[in-house]
Amino acid sequence: MARKPKVADLNDNFDDSHVYTCLRCGRSYENPVGKFYKSQWSECFTKNSKFTHICKDCVNELFLYYEKKYNTKSACIFMCYKLDIPYYYSLFDSIIKANNNFSMGLYMRQINGRQYQYQDFSQSILAGEIGKTAIEVEQDKEVRWSKQDKQNRDYAIELIGYDPFEDYPEVDRRFLFNQLAPYLEDEDSAEDAYKLSQILQIVNNNKQIHVCDKRIANLDPVKDANDIKTLNVIKKDLVASNDKIAKENEISVKNRSNKDVGKSTLTYLMRDLRENHFDKAEADYYDQLSGDGTQWAISVSQKALLDHCLFDENDKKEVYETQIKLIDDLYKELDDKKEQVRQLLIQVDELKSQLSTEEDGDNNGSS
Repeated sequence: MARKPKVADLNDNFDDSHVYTCLRCGRSYENPVGKFYKSQWSECFTKNSKFTHICKDCVNELFLYYEKKYNTKSACIFMCYKLDIPYYYSLFDSIIKANNNFSMGLYMRQINGRQYQYQDFSQSILAGEIGKTAIEVEQDKEVRWSKQDKQNRDYAIELIGYDPFEDYPEVDRRFLFNQLAPYLEDEDSAEDAYKLSQILQIVNNNKQIHVCDKRIANLDPVKDANDIKTLNVIKKDLVASNDKIAKENEISVKNRSNKDVGKSTLTYLMRDLRENHFDKAEADYYDQLSGDGTQWAISVSQKALLDHCLFDENDKKEVYETQIKLIDDLYKELDDKKEQVRQLLIQVDELKSQLSTEEDGDNNGSS
């Protein structure tokens, strides 16, 4: 006599009116939780409470069989097909990089996340994921570089004179260039070959720290306590190495021994003189702007902006609109100043007339 189905518990979420049988090994279970993977967006396992038709043990055995016969990537694709779950090379690759190995358990844990909802293996076929080459995957990663990412990359390569991360995977290059760019704001860094090599070492260490953080985030703090401890030791050593390099080479501002850097500049000297109430140090702003040196600096700055900034159509439109507004504001300010000058000239004429009248009165009285 068939048992009546009960309301599924939120943690179990299965129908207990029938047993769950693996179609490969033939083992049956009344409770499929922990024995079968779920393919919750597949239409193939609806009457099976979304549990697949192959138990976890058989999934692992089949994966190892295909991996040995072909390779890890092909084994992943075959198992995604059998379980009717989406295959994405990016997810497959990220699991290997984060864990130094691959397993279907790790893949299933992430593929059931919200970002993959309503997807099954058919989406992978339609999206062309199955036949993607390594070159196509790298090109896809290149497309996902943001405008700021590309600016940091181009800025670093131009300043250094070569690509320091040429042989790195594209996803690593993006991270490394974004880490490198702030260090190059100090002009001495790119010119000092040894100091630059130490900065690159710090950036590479930061990449390894980032990898450790991602790996720790995917581990269970109870089951994987030893692995987490090992990764934290690696992180501690990398952080200590970075700190030592920074101190020995005065890379970070707080570790610089020369605290007077910049005190010989005109800006600092002017500020120092103002603080000491040396009024004659004040420059005539109009003369300063109209001087040959200032005009030369402005022209060089504008040329550098045009040569090195990556302006798209939206940027150009924004610059144009800003210029129009600035011109309008300047014209309004000029009209105001002209009116002030006109009124001041009238006052000057009135004062001159009054002064002339007073002088004539004084002269008549004396005579």
